[in-house]
This record gives sequence, structure tokens and C-alpha cells, in this order.
Amino acid sequence: MAFYQCVGVDVAKDKFDIAYFVNKKYQHECFANDKKGRLDFVKWLKKNVQSPWVCMEATGHYSELIADNLVENAIRISIVNPLQIKSFARVKLSRNKNDIVDAKIIAEYCEKMQPRTFISRSDSQKELKDLTKLLDTLKEQLVQLKNQLQSTQGHLAKKSIQKFIKELEKKIKAIEKQLADLVKKDESLNEKMALVTSVKGVGDITAYKILAQIPDIHTFSNAKQFAAYMGVSPKQRQSGKLQGRTTISRIGDSRLRKAIYMAALVAKRHNNALQPFVKRLELKGKSPKSIVCAVMRKLAHLIFGILKNNRPFDPKMA
Repeated sequence: MAFYQCVGVDVAKDKFDIAYFVNKKYQHECFANDKKGRLDFVKWLKKNVQSPWVCMEATGHYSELIADNLVENAIRISIVNPLQIKSFARVKLSRNKNDIVDAKIIAEYCEKMQPRTFISRSDSQKELKDLTKLLDTLKEQLVQLKNQLQSTQGHLAKKSIQKFIKELEKKIKAIEKQLADLVKKDESLNEKMALVTSVKGVGDITAYKILAQIPDIHTFSNAKQFAAYMGVSPKQRQSGKLQGRTTISRIGDSRLRKAIYMAALVAKRHNNALQPFVKRLELKGKSPKSIVCAVMRKLAHLIFGILKNNRPFDPKMA
């Protein structure tokens, strides 16, 4: 492996602190988390750090904006799950927690663990991600209004709620059309969409959410890594004679996990290629919830294989 000097970045809304090892001790710098601050950070890296490898926690667009700037300037960057940093700090028995200490811990984590390199999302994928989030928000509001309508007795209030419901339903349809148009216009997304929806049970909305959230499929070495990223890997609880229940890890993007959960409910009943798998689990006495979780993981593996090999779903390979 080539030599890299690891730089840890602790990201906040208004600023980000950085730590890097030089002259046998960690040095600290701080930059504003705005356009100018991010550009200043790139300039500072090029001037002061030899072959930088920047690492930061996933903090939504606050970290992704910094990462995109670094990628544009050919600077290696990794974005990791905050739980990984938290666990690493516990292993080190770190007693203090502040922005400077956190940046130092992240730099040490990068050096020891050498996490996966971040690849920027395309503009279309970013748009897809924002639209799917907006769609989820509107659907949540729609459910709340429908529930409120059932318990509302006043005529005027009912009339207002019914009006809001109709407006929301129109907005939801408009967003869904924007999603479809966006994917059709982007050749790469359109091809991936066709591949992912070739699995019976994975509908358009689920596919939009999956394609919006996942990084480039080639950043994963195998299907287990991909399933772990989605938070659907098995989590066992066993120690000595104690044999606890096996569940899914839930470490990952909750929106992504929710999307594949809905797909698993449909695939469990209607995907004929998965029926032998489901029957085997039923014969073993697995609970319905456990079977759904297993189907979620199965779908993650299938989606990985489909995208990795650029081939639609083959029932014979299920």
C-alpha cells in the first residue's frame, strides 16, 4: 500500500475540526463549514500534508459536501459509520469527548482500519436521494392527516383536512413522476433501475430509494459487505450456554432498511423463486418476523449480484 498521512475530521454544522499526526504528536486545525472553509481546507491539505487520506463520520450533507470537494481535488477520503468510531474509542478506553479528541480518534481509526474509499454520487443520484426523502416526508404527513381526520368531529376542520389531503396526494403523484422522469433521463440510473426491479417484490419506489442511498456497487468486495451496509446482516447473541435470538444488526441507513423491508414482505409471498427458501425456514420453525428478516438479507445479496454482474434477476440463481 502507498504511503498516506491520515487526517481525521470531526464535522459540525458550522465548523469542522481536523487532527493529523506530525512531529510525533497530533496537531489541530479548524475550518468553517461553508464554501470558503471547504476550499481553504483543500488548499491547506495540499500545502501541509503529504499524500493525505481524510476520514470523517457520516453526518449527512454536512460531511458529503466536504467529501465532494476533496474528491474533485483527487484527495482520498473515507466516510464511516459513527458507530464504528464510537466503538473504536471504547476499545482505546478514551475518557474524553470533544471536537479535537474526536478528530484525533478518527485519524487513528483511519490509520489502523483503512476504511473504504468514498466515491461521490452523481448529480442525478443526489437529486434522487433528495426527492425520495421528500416523498417519505409527504407520505408521513398524509398518514397523520388521515388519522386526524378519523378523530375530527368539527365540520370546518374536517373540510380543511380533506382539502390538505387532496393537495398532498397531488404533490405525492407529482414527486413520483419527477422520480420516474429523472431516472429515465439518466442512462446509468435507468439501466440500474431495470436490473433492480427485475426481482419480483422490488417495486419502483423501493428501487428509487435503494439507488439513491447506496454508493457505487464496486466499492463492496462481496454481498456480505453490501448486506452489512444496508443493516440486514444477522446479529447473534450467544455466550456459553446462553443462546439468544438472532436478529438483524440494524446498523446502517434506516430509510434503506425500511425500503427493503417493504420489498421483503411482497417477495416472501409472491416471488416464486424465493418460495423454497421461505419453506425451508418455516420447516425449521422460524417465526414470521425472522423469515422476513432472512428474505431482506436474501434480497440484499440478490441486488448486489445483479448490479455487480450487470445482469437481470435469474430465478434459477436465487
